[in-house]
Amino acid sequence: MEKRNISRRSILSSSAVAMTAGLAGCITGDTSESSGGDSGSEGGDSSGDSSGDSGSEQSYDFDPANPTFPQPMQALIQTGFETGSLSDLENMESRDEPRYGDPVQETPSDEGELLDPDKLAFAMTPTEDPAAYRTTMQPLMDNIAKETGKEVEYFPLQSYASQVEAMRSERLHVAGFSTGPTPFAVNLAGAVPFSLQVSEEGDFGYRLWLATQADNDEIDALEDLEGMRVAHSEPSSNSGNQAPRALFANQGVVPGDDYEVAYSGGHEQSVLGVANGDYDAAPVCSTCVTRVANSGNLDPSKIKVVWASNPFPTTSFTYRYNLTPEIQEGIRAAFLDYDYSDTQIAETFEGRGKFTEIDYATAYDIILQIQENNGVEYETGNLGE
Repeated sequence: MEKRNISRRSILSSSAVAMTAGLAGCITGDTSESSGGDSGSEGGDSSGDSSGDSGSEQSYDFDPANPTFPQPMQALIQTGFETGSLSDLENMESRDEPRYGDPVQETPSDEGELLDPDKLAFAMTPTEDPAAYRTTMQPLMDNIAKETGKEVEYFPLQSYASQVEAMRSERLHVAGFSTGPTPFAVNLAGAVPFSLQVSEEGDFGYRLWLATQADNDEIDALEDLEGMRVAHSEPSSNSGNQAPRALFANQGVVPGDDYEVAYSGGHEQSVLGVANGDYDAAPVCSTCVTRVANSGNLDPSKIKVVWASNPFPTTSFTYRYNLTPEIQEGIRAAFLDYDYSDTQIAETFEGRGKFTEIDYATAYDIILQIQENNGVEYETGNLGE
């Protein structure tokens, strides 16, 4: 593992070339895309070859950097459009302030308000085994220590609420927060999200796709759902229910009012129900249905996608806003200036051995839309245990 001497823009350029050439990436591991407590595994676990082996070898004229719809699902899978890319982050509409909740806090100008701990505490998003990532993240912690001059200790935590509270009380200084809890960390704990994990090709996260039958001439856009029977996966699902309720409504289509909602029980059931004609359409997690196609249970050439969201971010990496500027700079360097592709970090997270810089208000806008629509209040009691 060596320190990288490359700029973020150079990575963006190479990633765009890779995406255009159709290089697909697969992401697994902890990408909890919960929205205020939904910590399910949907999204982000795209095992198998993303190029897909279902259907023909037909070539599609689809540019992931400038997507137009409708498109055959097979075209999206072949070009790796089930995940986000660094060029997606670059092309997102920049926001000066988050659309919902408080902005990231600024570093205090008063030196008396700065935090300069003897040791830096680091924690990953909680799992059933709170210490599961201690060994995995050691190369990163070693570099944080090298870049900041501070000893770094792993801080195992057992719940999202305890992780937020630990940073709020200044006992936790650097952390990886799951997607849904990230806005809680910003609003309640002074967290500054600055980075996401990405693969060698720059892939991350997943998308929400609106799928229908390839030969359905009545549905070619989101607004064509009026009067249709549409499968949502289950009420508690983020990408299968909460996300489309928020994102579709923001586009002028209100689920339950403009179309009938039928709960299928899961993303696989939704997309197979569409293929079999049980439903007119379905909002589905892109990486989930890609797995179904790669397993041979779905012919993606018989499904078309008429709308797709921006990519959902995965685990955000953060530090507390009032750490001294020198410590903040060292933490950022440990993440952004090193390539961890040859470490246990990449092994554990299916190739995601690099970190890229993000802006919270921009990258998390899609999550904030959902939480605003759901009336989420940023209180620790809403995080769940």
